[in-house]
Amino acid sequence: MTTDSGMPLSWINRDARLIIAARGIRTFAQSSVGVIMALYLRELGFSILQIGAFLSVGVAGVAFFAFIVGLAAGRVGRRRLLITFSLLSCAAAIGLFFIDEFVVLVAIAFAGSLSTGGGGGGESPAQPLEIASLPDTAPTEKRTDLFAVYSIVARTGTAIGALAAGLPVLYQDAFGLSTLLSFKVMFLGFAGFQLIGAFLYSLVSSAIEGGIDQQKWTNPLQLPSRRRIFTLTGLFGVDTFTTSMVMQSLVAYWFTNKFGLTLGSLAPMFFFSHVLTAISIWLSAKLANRFGLLNTMVFTHIPSSLFLLAATFAPGAWMAILFWQVRAFLSQMDVPARDSYTMAVVGPEERVAMASIQMVSKSGGGAVGPTATTALWSTVSATAPWVVSAALKITYDLSLYFIFRNVKPPEEIQREMEREERRAAQKQRVS
Repeated sequence: MTTDSGMPLSWINRDARLIIAARGIRTFAQSSVGVIMALYLRELGFSILQIGAFLSVGVAGVAFFAFIVGLAAGRVGRRRLLITFSLLSCAAAIGLFFIDEFVVLVAIAFAGSLSTGGGGGGESPAQPLEIASLPDTAPTEKRTDLFAVYSIVARTGTAIGALAAGLPVLYQDAFGLSTLLSFKVMFLGFAGFQLIGAFLYSLVSSAIEGGIDQQKWTNPLQLPSRRRIFTLTGLFGVDTFTTSMVMQSLVAYWFTNKFGLTLGSLAPMFFFSHVLTAISIWLSAKLANRFGLLNTMVFTHIPSSLFLLAATFAPGAWMAILFWQVRAFLSQMDVPARDSYTMAVVGPEERVAMASIQMVSKSGGGAVGPTATTALWSTVSATAPWVVSAALKITYDLSLYFIFRNVKPPEEIQREMEREERRAAQKQRVS
């Protein structure tokens, strides 16, 4: 991905680079604790239902603050909110280090938006601000490529974070720490990286705040594209519900219970799955530019659900891991295409609202997912959540395609017009 001058990514400006770097650092931090979170809560003596409730409340916190973003970002300022959310997460991580009381931990998870995410990288109320700001930092024809870079950096951070989740074992061996204390040390590292993210956001220029028409209170119900926004975000809520049912913390718990895998085995497994995901995201941008954003979103997603089912019923650990890795390669190929699509089919003044309502919907669905998983796990079987997740995700993909197949972003409309003009010119030459 180079420009005519041969300089790689030179079309990405300074603000975009800072935002993308902060995103990578955040996903690294979230993933490093995401793998161990359920195991840590189990070590504290909490039940599987309590673990699910804790994870759900963290996602609910993301939804709540994303809703605030949609209303107030124009008045409060995007940069100020980005810094604030990083500092809140930092404070929450410090609270996790000192506090073991379940009710207080749940309150901390909500206030700090401690989502460990279905994909392992987690979500944050900072994300809609980032997504809404990025399209103005690069040429229109590079928008999907920009979101691909954004997603790849995030996924790389997630991959390295998953590998770092094996550090508690090293702490125990090298320093003689207890299992519980070795987990707590990870929360201090999480807090430190949140501070770095806050610093990077502080360096972003005021250009990300948008034009004067975007610096105001927003009423989503009065937006010109409100029907399109709410339909899309409702569908994305279903998608995130199904993804959060397969949250990385719970998958780690499942592999430990079913196959007896240790944290030392799980960390590299998740690391390689996220590496595969990062590679696939770059391929996704190329497919989207060739076959269309919506087609890429749908027709890479459905096979990933089938491989999740295959992993669920695999007879041995090695086969389950193999299917999980293939699923990981396919499962996030929709992400850059989705971000690009949602920013393209609404007006510039609607982007923060689109991104924040999308995050509210996704986080609302995501908040229910872990609890649904643990409830099905407890009452039906450990495999039931994965089957339900796969079935619902396929239903979502097909619904998205049939509802929005005729809603195309401007660049695809332009390409179709150019193709029609070439066909007409060729017919004219032949005649």
